[in-house]
Amino acid sequence: MKIDGVSSALSANLAQVQTSQKSDFADLVEKFVADVNGDLQAASSAQAKLIQGDVDNLVELMSTIEKADISLRLATEIRNKAIEAYQEIMRMQV
Repeated sequence: MKIDGVSSALSANLAQVQTSQKSDFADLVEKFVADVNGDLQAASSAQAKLIQGDVDNLVELMSTIEKADISLRLATEIRNKAIEAYQEIMRMQV
């Protein structure tokens, strides 16, 4: 199993967005959330396999779970930064 780094995944998404004329920020966010959701579902099924004892490759199983954890933490940090930016804009005096 090949584990791609966060930077390669983000650069691939960025390249795809730059080539598509109809893509916008909402589409990018929607795709990112769908990817995170897919990672979480894969981790959930991996945990179920681990509980049942149906494990072929423990390293691959644990890397799937860790990938989901990292994806969720990244999404949480992006959300936190967006909220901080919004609060900063709201504090600006016009």
